[in-house]
Amino acid sequence: MAGSRVTAALPPPSITPVTYVALVLVFHLLYLVLPLSAIAYPAYTLSTMLRGVASPSAPYILGAAGAYFSTWIIFSSHSKRGAPVDFLNTNPLNHFILRCMNVSIIATEKMPASPSTNLIFACHPHGALAFNRAAVGFEMKHLWLKATGIKNLRVLAATAAFYVPLIREMWIWSYCIEASKKVAVRALSKLNPDHTLEDRVALFVYPGGEKEQLMTVRGKETVYLQNRKGFIKLALEQGLEVVPVYAFGESDLYTHHSFLLGFREWLVSAAGAAVPLISGQLGLLPYFPRSGITLVMGGGIGIEAPKDRGNVTKEELDRAHALYVRKLKELFDREKGALGYGDRELKIV
Repeated sequence: MAGSRVTAALPPPSITPVTYVALVLVFHLLYLVLPLSAIAYPAYTLSTMLRGVASPSAPYILGAAGAYFSTWIIFSSHSKRGAPVDFLNTNPLNHFILRCMNVSIIATEKMPASPSTNLIFACHPHGALAFNRAAVGFEMKHLWLKATGIKNLRVLAATAAFYVPLIREMWIWSYCIEASKKVAVRALSKLNPDHTLEDRVALFVYPGGEKEQLMTVRGKETVYLQNRKGFIKLALEQGLEVVPVYAFGESDLYTHHSFLLGFREWLVSAAGAAVPLISGQLGLLPYFPRSGITLVMGGGIGIEAPKDRGNVTKEELDRAHALYVRKLKELFDREKGALGYGDRELKIV
């Protein structure tokens, strides 16, 4: 990656009435209509068969649904290792969405260049839907690769997402794997077994996870981090460098409603599944943030290696975590003005 600061962006289109209508349709089809239909329509068809009032097409509908859901079993390992496909990086639909939302990545410093250095990119905030993830795993050539130069990427995503029809496939095909320590360690060993610079691995994580997702308030910059140390411990144990990332614009995309918030927070604790009740400028179409959605990456924070990777002490973990929190705050304060967020303060809870 040449130079000390690199901006990777797509040219924004002019938003015409036709473009606006197309965006509304695309967002609702991808994130609401198609996933719900994949569950509701077969379920309704099955209920009509049980009541003896099914249409002649019912066996074909249920057969197609059975064939689709059987792929979850046949290809169950894909959620643990990922199965990226070039189509999601080259198809015009994703290109259109990312351009309209003015998605970009700014790498403020060079990535660490040691052959043995794999990395964890820790991104904040998660936001209502982690829309900033569109910059990571989609349009790889023009965004992620231009900003980092790292081809071996895996994004750690909530396990619950892999049980949502069609979303599962989009996530698996765009470099996502389940967010667990075991899966992350396996990705590191399988993708770069010889510890070469060319094949080094980047793990992209959201430390705040579902808890931070439900804390989203439009216009507020809140990060759930004080008690999130697992990614730091993974870095210490595996000898990884940690890169803080802040997604400016993410918290402005949706209004998150507080209806049944207590129950939904309990659901996160009990089942690891977040149910954000949100609205954008028109249904699920997000509000357009001040300067688009910009992922700003800092440099590696340079955490001190533990004396024994197999037995990281509480003091070593706390020291590394405190360093990370400080570096994230410095990154936010340094970059917020240039991106139009000079009036915002970062709240870390």
